[in-house]
Amino acid sequence: MMKMKNLMTLFFLMSLSLAIAQTDSVLVNNVQFKDSKFNNPHAGSGFILKHNNKLYGITAKHVLFIAKTDSMKTISFDKQLKSWEFKSKKNDKVSVLAGKLINEDPNEAIEMPPKGDWLIFEIESNIPKDVAVYEVREEPLTIGEKIRFLGYPYKNYKAASVQGSLIGFTPENNLKLNVPKGNYGGCSGGPVLDANGKVVGIVSMGYFNQKEQKMIFEPASLDYFKQIITSKNYEK
Repeated sequence: MMKMKNLMTLFFLMSLSLAIAQTDSVLVNNVQFKDSKFNNPHAGSGFILKHNNKLYGITAKHVLFIAKTDSMKTISFDKQLKSWEFKSKKNDKVSVLAGKLINEDPNEAIEMPPKGDWLIFEIESNIPKDVAVYEVREEPLTIGEKIRFLGYPYKNYKAASVQGSLIGFTPENNLKLNVPKGNYGGCSGGPVLDANGKVVGIVSMGYFNQKEQKMIFEPASLDYFKQIITSKNYEK
């Protein structure tokens, strides 16, 4: 009897581990243009966010530097986009089709640093069952909290999950994290999460400061997302 219980427990743990492994906690941006020479199957990372019972596809605004045509100069596709998918790197058949770009602005230049490093899409398709859907954290953060971020470094088929801690805020109220030195190119647009898995920001600016010999990692906070959702009447 005891042996049977042990086997059942082992089977449960193996099943749980497999389920976690199969969940797409972060996706990549598969961007297709009408002129296919500008297509990019991995234009940074992205994720699905649920807020006030509405679903959004999220990535970083600055990925438009590598997901654009030559004539695109502003935060607008100008009818040149064929499709934007949030796509799994674990299963080629799993993707979420983006709809309207909510914060499209033909008067805002594609520049660094961007004004609020968020691209916010409506969702056109159903969400596959194994794709993670996150929610926003409403409570303010406190210095010293454990924070982690997710994303797909370029050429990696395994998502990075990097643990850090909050060490402060920038003058623009973005986050300042203490994270290990690493090559995180491709992770831009991935979710930044608190200890309970709630979204507190997105992967935005990060680089290694050679002079100070430390990582500078400053995710975009939720401020811009909330501002856009409110101003575009998506709160209703």
